[in-house]
Amino acid sequence: HMSAKTENITDESGNSPNPMAKLKSVYLSVFIDVLGIGLVIPVLPYLVLSFPSSSAATVGLTIAVYSIAQVPGSIIAGAISDKYGRRVVLLASIFASALSFLFCGLARSLPTILVARAASGLTGGSISVAQAVVADVTTVEERPKYLGLIGACIGIAFTFGPGLGASVSAIVEASGGGPQEQYSIVLYTAAFFGALGFVYAWRNLEETRDLEKDKKMKIVEEEEETSDDSSSYSKYFFPIIFTLNAMFWSNYAFTVMQSTYGVLIFEEWGWSTSALGIILVVSGLEIAVLQGAFIKPIVSWTGKHVGSALSCILLGTFLAGLPVTLNVKALHFASFFFHVAGFSLGQTALPALLSRFAPKEGQGKILGLGQAAQAAARVLSPLASGFLYDNSSSIVGTDYLAPYLLGGIMCVGSGIPLVLSMMQRREGGEKKMVVVDF
Repeated sequence: HMSAKTENITDESGNSPNPMAKLKSVYLSVFIDVLGIGLVIPVLPYLVLSFPSSSAATVGLTIAVYSIAQVPGSIIAGAISDKYGRRVVLLASIFASALSFLFCGLARSLPTILVARAASGLTGGSISVAQAVVADVTTVEERPKYLGLIGACIGIAFTFGPGLGASVSAIVEASGGGPQEQYSIVLYTAAFFGALGFVYAWRNLEETRDLEKDKKMKIVEEEEETSDDSSSYSKYFFPIIFTLNAMFWSNYAFTVMQSTYGVLIFEEWGWSTSALGIILVVSGLEIAVLQGAFIKPIVSWTGKHVGSALSCILLGTFLAGLPVTLNVKALHFASFFFHVAGFSLGQTALPALLSRFAPKEGQGKILGLGQAAQAAARVLSPLASGFLYDNSSSIVGTDYLAPYLLGGIMCVGSGIPLVLSMMQRREGGEKKMVVVDF
């Protein structure tokens, strides 16, 4: 028999009454995967420098090659997950990440590390696919909450991962292990966490894409379209581009802070690694708390468009405020707090907005483009920010300011079109279509 019902394009048939039942395994898999990445942060630069003829530029290349490879990798992973399902792509991504850590630990040459890092970036689409899983099993109204929990998992993993990596290294050193042994064992530990995440995901991760039903839904939708009705991709081309642009500049602005802040506080206050570590741990906890408890109510109150624009304004404005508040530490760290808060808000609001404009059959592809835009920003920002930081006095007439000012202006500016895109909201809040159950 055949029955028909009308529903929102983003309100998929068959959603679980309790999305957490399907998402808890996704969250834990992402947490374990990102924890492994966080583990290697304290040791990767020193591992690279342990090879002959290595330099700071070599360290930068080793870090950047991951994000460079992630640009096409995220797009490919999202598209494959749309066509063949989310589960297989998440499993492949987590497994490849574990192999990358293993090969880095075994590496006795710099080219081997570079190849392993590039391969990990190319297959590192787990975040965009996890976001697509959330889009599969939640309604538009629920989505910010559950996307925020992905951000909370990432924030917690990046908060405790580096500390755990440093602790493992210290234990190996106390046991008489040399530098190479310290680096290798930390990387083996990261590989172990990756393998653990893979086994857990293999046993618990459910497929959330019903490919056959999606084909039937698409056929019905196409039959109902009039001859002058454009596809979702063309109809919402500019809102998608505006959102991708905001995701790029938001990550560009946040990476300005990440890549230059350690130098800034060292040159101005004489603070070094331990102080920077404490600041970054506190900011990671701030992200986790905001994502877990506050972002969903904020986005529900403001709406995705305004919430996304607000994130860009906070992130950009208070980035520009960091170098101009150095003489008043209380004001400086208030600026730092709101800068991180803006980033945290954007990590939920921007993917939720991007998902809103994406057709159901293209969630993975579009969210993959979002991750690719963020990865591209993480490549460009350190290069541009380093140059601007070193030449700030000649560019804007004062030390430190240039990279923060440029990042702030571009980030704030990228938020303005998001509000304008509200004019292209789907009719009646969401596009309607008929779903046929056979």
